[in-house]
Amino acid sequence: MENNDNKPGELKLSIKSAKGKIEKYANLFKLPESVNFIYQANRYAPVVVSQIRSSTYIENNMMKANNILETIGNTPCILLNKTNTQGVKVYLKMETTNPGGSIKDRIAVAMLEKAEKKGLLRQGMTVIEPSSGNTAIGLAMACAYKGYKFIAILDRMVPSAKVDKIKAYGADVVFLPEFEDGIDTVLYRIELTKKITELYPNSFSPMQFENEDNPIEHYHSTAREIYNQFSDRLNGIFITAGSCGTITGVSKYIKTVNPETKIFAVEPQGSIIFGGEAGKYFVQGAGLAFRPSILDDSYIDDAIKISDLTAFKTARELARQEGILIGGTGACALAAALQNLHLFNKGDHLVVVIPDSGERYVDTIYNDTWLAEHNFSELIEESLCDDKLKELVYELGCTFNEF
Repeated sequence: MENNDNKPGELKLSIKSAKGKIEKYANLFKLPESVNFIYQANRYAPVVVSQIRSSTYIENNMMKANNILETIGNTPCILLNKTNTQGVKVYLKMETTNPGGSIKDRIAVAMLEKAEKKGLLRQGMTVIEPSSGNTAIGLAMACAYKGYKFIAILDRMVPSAKVDKIKAYGADVVFLPEFEDGIDTVLYRIELTKKITELYPNSFSPMQFENEDNPIEHYHSTAREIYNQFSDRLNGIFITAGSCGTITGVSKYIKTVNPETKIFAVEPQGSIIFGGEAGKYFVQGAGLAFRPSILDDSYIDDAIKISDLTAFKTARELARQEGILIGGTGACALAAALQNLHLFNKGDHLVVVIPDSGERYVDTIYNDTWLAEHNFSELIEESLCDDKLKELVYELGCTFNEF
């Protein structure tokens, strides 16, 4: 039986066993008496479809956490309504709702906690990590809570909004020497980090590009969430590749539970993770000039390249049409999905993973001055405000869109 998408407030949890065993699952998940049960048979995971009628229960039980790290995950999927999707249901998996603001919060905590269990990370040590910003923010947040000193190794292309947030958690930042705009500096950051940790032994680097706990975390958290949200109705997933932890972990899990789901890896033009010619690109947090060791592409159906111009255009249009701000990495994945709608049928369900929010890029891809300086002037749009209203504003001694 197909789920009814129009029943708000339903928590879907499928069960293989007979209805008579529902008590067992109710006790297991500690569901309150205010839950009205609906039953659904599904192929893989146990599911209870329940409708919680009590707002008091939601307020008192679902909005509490013992610490900030417990709020990571369980991110929503939002359906596109104003964008032309040709009848295909395109959902954005909004990793922006994680407390540090990106999907990297998941691996930041996982890599630290696994290192603690292995004895590689102990109190008094300093955590150091090369990053394009998001992993550094997640680690800065986690280290602040856990009591570790954190240092981020960044290049000078990182938007100031990311740098400010890293420092807000009490972390320090080491910047690489200046490179030409658009040059991939990941290898330089990695080598510098390894050199520092070698010379300063009281330090530890999670090294996300080589750490197997990166894809394992996405296998157990991100992928399972996506499957639980859609089960067998999921027809395709689009994920932009960076460290490749997300695409590796998610593709492996989804293909295991539903081999029919198509998995697409996306990278900026100029990135060579999946081959091609190396070049410059301005999308932050996506693509690499090498193939990371943690990548397993055996569960990926196809790889797609997206230009900076297309990604930035997609991000800006999404903000104006849907009221959703996303970064360039998520915009790459969304652009790839919109370009490949012809591969799917009306009513099919697609998920586009959105790693972070556009708030981190308001001084770059959403800034007209930055666009002009980096040869993206064609994306700059004139204000649609009525001229008479503008004149009124000036007559009242104010300015319009400028100081």
